[in-house]
Amino acid sequence: MKIYWIHSRILLLMNQNNIDGANLFKTYDDFLAPFAQKNATSRGRKHQELPDPERLPFQRDRGRIVHTNSFRRLKGKMQVVPPHKSDHFRNRLSHTLEVAQISRDLARSLRLNEDLAEAVALAHDLGHTPFGHSGEKALDLKMKEQGSFFEHNQQSLRIVEIFESRYLDFPGLNLSLEVLEGIQKHETFFDRSSGNKIFTPHLEAQLVDIADEIAYLSADLEDGLRGEFFAIEDLLGLEIPAQAIEGLPLEARSHRPAIIRRIIKNFLAKIVADTKDNLNKKSVQSLQDVQNSKTKIVRFNEEWSQGFKQLRQFLWDRYYSAPEILAVNTKGQEMIASIFDFLLIHPQNIPDNFMKQEDVVRRVCDYIAGMTDEFAEKFTKDLC
Repeated sequence: MKIYWIHSRILLLMNQNNIDGANLFKTYDDFLAPFAQKNATSRGRKHQELPDPERLPFQRDRGRIVHTNSFRRLKGKMQVVPPHKSDHFRNRLSHTLEVAQISRDLARSLRLNEDLAEAVALAHDLGHTPFGHSGEKALDLKMKEQGSFFEHNQQSLRIVEIFESRYLDFPGLNLSLEVLEGIQKHETFFDRSSGNKIFTPHLEAQLVDIADEIAYLSADLEDGLRGEFFAIEDLLGLEIPAQAIEGLPLEARSHRPAIIRRIIKNFLAKIVADTKDNLNKKSVQSLQDVQNSKTKIVRFNEEWSQGFKQLRQFLWDRYYSAPEILAVNTKGQEMIASIFDFLLIHPQNIPDNFMKQEDVVRRVCDYIAGMTDEFAEKFTKDLC
């Protein structure tokens, strides 16, 4: 049976055999690889809840995430180009949706848990600041002046565990522990409440990390071409784009969407092949084998890793460091610094729902991190 039909096939099996919700976990899990994170073996949630008889646990998490204010605000946060510049450039929300789509595709190809991968992908940037990575650097710098720090993955955890309170019975969203673990994608090892330590998270979290890179590199190539920061001819000197372009028919080699589609297709095919090779080399047979691995399993081989670095450097030189982009970043960083300094002196301007944190510095940080670009600009104009 082809894994591509997994969801429709499960529904058909349930209808034909009168499978009820109690057996839904097993029905779905039987289709997954032995090293995937199974629904039935989820470690649950911090606050106990009754299971949903019609939805798997990570399906519930996905729904909880997309209904948050933080998720909706992503549309007002820039990726590289400010949202008001053009409707066609990516913003933080469109990037997140692209990461989720790529994550599902990769999970399906590797017979991993698609719902878990998608939930992690949808939540991975909830804690991002306004003004992209330059905004993150600015907020981190202000926090370091106060003896602390800011990191957007940790902020995403604070959002889903503290600020997005949509339930009367517990704080936050009470997401599955596996989703919370996946949000901490940059950790080198993970502490468990049981006292056990694992070295790498589940494969679903690892593939989201890669999907994030694939999504932003391919998207930034397209947006850079769209904004005429560089031309298609400039890509021929880069190993990964050149390979994609040369694999196209002659009439498609100047067609931007065709080039980007082929780049993404090559990325996905390569990471699936390299991951399968890593699984075989490490003799991975279970989730425990995954967690005991000292190195990530979902990763490109050395040749493609170098191609990744080359591509990132090109985008840095020709796109991220372009004068008009740097000007926007500098302005954004200055606004974040001025808002931070203002709120430290006038914390009464912070809304009441941020008072869950006693430390005024962290309250200031939480409030700024949740702002959209437009709101930060208006705040600066009106108050700072």
